[in-house]
Amino acid sequence: MYRVQPAAASVRCRMHSLVALGAAAALVLAGGPALAQATTFQCPALVASTARQPAYRPVPGQPRCEGFYVKNVSQPFVELVSLTQAVPGSWAAGNATGLTLRASRRRDTHLLIQPLRSSPLYRVDAQLARDAGLAWDGAPMLQATGLTLRDLGLLALAGGADPPAFVPVDTHAAGTPPGDKVYAVLRPSVAVSAMSWRGYRLAGPALPDSGWQALAGPPLFAWERVALPIPWPADGRGLRIDVRALDGQGQALPLLQFALLAADDDTPP
Repeated sequence: MYRVQPAAASVRCRMHSLVALGAAAALVLAGGPALAQATTFQCPALVASTARQPAYRPVPGQPRCEGFYVKNVSQPFVELVSLTQAVPGSWAAGNATGLTLRASRRRDTHLLIQPLRSSPLYRVDAQLARDAGLAWDGAPMLQATGLTLRDLGLLALAGGADPPAFVPVDTHAAGTPPGDKVYAVLRPSVAVSAMSWRGYRLAGPALPDSGWQALAGPPLFAWERVALPIPWPADGRGLRIDVRALDGQGQALPLLQFALLAADDDTPP
């Protein structure tokens, strides 16, 4: 379960496992041999599972990697697991196993499809070309994991590492005008007693409400999700988001940050 909370202006978050994507010089699965680079698309260096199949690996002849992997959690954090134009899970209506996904009209993005909950550790990394729709067949992932489309989070990374920049994934039919909100799903790795967030810009027109706002809903259990609706600024341009959280002892977790790009933005705000 995740909790849906009302938001006021914007959010900014730090991504946990995706930021190291574009820096690799070749496709490498951690713990395994280097793989020949068949396309310009590069998958992140992950430890492929040896206990579950299919293990995470490149899909032959396609700009995509997917499968089960393993990871270690060394410190507490709050992560962004989905950022979409539609309410989380609503894309399952009328769809059995597939989705057509879009993001930026100006930039190629790196698509990550992953479970909203913390397990199973299965993910899809794929290329999402600018101004184009990707017809994604989710059958392999859903059959391997037992999940449904409603259980999945969708992210489109547009680049950057400090902070990473994301474009909300669009699951609507082509030509559908964007709504006035986007939806971020946040997930802490430990129980948290309080969360707050703010949205702002480093330059350009200021936002009317850019101060810290308490997030109603916590306390949250470890790995419990909260869905945060983020209103788009009136000018339609992107913004930056910060999220901070306190654990059960009142200690601050590392700040989560991300840049939120509109579909027509060339550069992060």
